Amino acid sequence: LVVRDGRLGDRPLPPFDAVTHPRQRAWIAAQREGDAAASAGAFDAELGWTLRPDHVDPAGVGSTNSIGARGRREYAASPPPGALRVVTYGDSFTYGDGVADGDTWQARAEVVDPELEVLNLGVPGYGTDQALLRFRRVGTRGAQVAVMGLLLENVGRNVNRYRPLWYPRSGATGAKPRLRLADGELVVVPQPFARVGDLLDAVEDGSVLARLAEHEHWTRGNLGPARHSTLARLAAGWRAYRRRDVRRLWLADGEPRQITLALLAAFHREARAAGAATAAVLVFPRSGDLRHRRRTGGPYWSALHDFLDREGIPWLDASEPLLEALATAGPDADAASLYTGGHLNPAASALVGERAARWLRELAATPPR
Repeated sequence: LVVRDGRLGDRPLPPFDAVTHPRQRAWIAAQREGDAAASAGAFDAELGWTLRPDHVDPAGVGSTNSIGARGRREYAASPPPGALRVVTYGDSFTYGDGVADGDTWQARAEVVDPELEVLNLGVPGYGTDQALLRFRRVGTRGAQVAVMGLLLENVGRNVNRYRPLWYPRSGATGAKPRLRLADGELVVVPQPFARVGDLLDAVEDGSVLARLAEHEHWTRGNLGPARHSTLARLAAGWRAYRRRDVRRLWLADGEPRQITLALLAAFHREARAAGAATAAVLVFPRSGDLRHRRRTGGPYWSALHDFLDREGIPWLDASEPLLEALATAGPDADAASLYTGGHLNPAASALVGERAARWLRELAATPPR
């Protein structure tokens, strides 16, 4: 591989500047030129970004309803008699990136059990912190069950304020709020930009890094004069990406894991207080996580399971139905066959939806702890 334009292949090397990848320059240009309106995503001063209501993707892949939930289906203010309403929050795995409205796991669960109403309030790119803040804005919508979708990778997003510092290959230069722990309580650290133009100006003049430096967990990886040394940048890159390794973050009892667990506990507590009889967590693995669990026989994220059990928070790990499907397919089946573009493909989404439909019914029938 050749180091070119500050990247090893497609991987940016430290020191990370305000723009770390050419995709981000294209995103900035689209925002400046007004092309962003074709996307469901929209700048939000409180949440960082959110989904536009009543939006239809030009390619016909995804849409949102009048409250910015995924799909065109509208839901009444309260569930009709006999229906079990579920509200779901989270990131792109909750939203269903890359699949059509009818192929999200929520839509598949509604097909399996027609008396389910499963509102999809996931937003691509979100951390669990943003999902919690969106829940505080939108609420339970009369749901008996509230679910937080947690992609294992969120452990790093949840202590991040400027997207390219956590994920340098990101296709956007998003700024986000985060929550930090102060005396055992979660405190919001807001993102400072009132308008998308203010954010773009700060990215282009480089001041975005200073504006978001306070309580940002991920560093630029400053090298001083050594930034001109290819060997120094390669060594710094190895250290930077090792620090960002999701497995290491779950195995260490550091700030990323502590904040993530605190966010899940807060969602459980607040959703119950808002009227949901049950508040639960649905855990999503990446293909590498699934491959690791299949190879080793156990999840490296067992500390997450243990925490949820101790706190009395119901959970479902999506790796379980996915691994069952791989076992049925045979020893040569690859975890990658269940993913497209890094997200669950329609077949995998259906597997999760089928398992989730049964799980949601069990949650509704179980007295809350």
